[in-house]
Amino acid sequence: MDQNSQNYAETDIDLSRYIKVIAKRKKTFIAVFLLTLAIGVVYILFSPRIYRVSMMIQPPVIGPSLTGANDLEPAENLRGLIVNGAYNEELKRILNVDLDKNRLDFEVVIPNKTNILQISVDLEERKKALGISLLRNLTNLISDSYIRNIDAKVNDITNQIKLNERAILNARERAKSLQDQIRELDTREEKLKEEIAAINLNTKEILKKREGLLRNNADTENESILLLTNFIQNNLTYSNQLNNQFSDLSIRRVNLNLELKNIATQVNNFQTEIDRLNISKSFIANLKIIAQPRVLPDPVGPNKKRVLAVSIFMGLFLGALAIFLQEFWANNVLKK
Repeated sequence: MDQNSQNYAETDIDLSRYIKVIAKRKKTFIAVFLLTLAIGVVYILFSPRIYRVSMMIQPPVIGPSLTGANDLEPAENLRGLIVNGAYNEELKRILNVDLDKNRLDFEVVIPNKTNILQISVDLEERKKALGISLLRNLTNLISDSYIRNIDAKVNDITNQIKLNERAILNARERAKSLQDQIRELDTREEKLKEEIAAINLNTKEILKKREGLLRNNADTENESILLLTNFIQNNLTYSNQLNNQFSDLSIRRVNLNLELKNIATQVNNFQTEIDRLNISKSFIANLKIIAQPRVLPDPVGPNKKRVLAVSIFMGLFLGALAIFLQEFWANNVLKK
């Protein structure tokens, strides 16, 4: 017989011996199994029913989104505060109940892709009212803790709105000053046009007089002709100066209109920012209760299937342990 065959034979012998022991002590096995199962059944029948009290809340917000992008407090941060017992001492003081002694542990779940918290606590049937009061007071405590931050946020937005409104007033005052300057340019241009027209007319008259003198005195030069020539040169020089001034005024007008246009753009931007801030301000809100605290109709404990499964498993294990201990006692202790 080879080594493998010998091992198989020894295994068969061991298994058969165990089976014989179980068959021999089956009454002990059945008694222990039924006793353990009975304990589980009694636990199911007489243990208090556990009910879940649950609610849904949204943290303080500064925008219409429920995803958390615009919220004053991310849901994960608030979840950490609740689970770690940040509000437990205050709840204990308000309700005069020891949360640790009563095993009142909050379970907080954040649904996927939301900034909403589902808060629940499991209590005995006789403590349903306590569970509802517990969650309501929890929401009040959370709201109170955020009031100061929310007021600061509202004041900050209000100040930003005032700054933009003041900037609009200043811009409109500058625009009014520019418009006054443009009107002054209009008046100055009209006067320059009149002066240029008068100079041109005067120059034409002097030219006519000089041409007449030149025809009458073709062979001579007299003082009158020289004087008229000087007048013409002076008029041309003054006319050039007036035209240069007119060009400068035109350039100044273009610059003023560009500046006026820029101011109008700035005013529109300030007004857009004010509208955005007003929208943000209108959406600022403290803690919002999405679903009021309520007791779920079906109990969550004890879990009958789990208790029965554990009872059966423990019955089998303890039954097997009992018969082998009994067999050991009979073979080793009593024989001595």
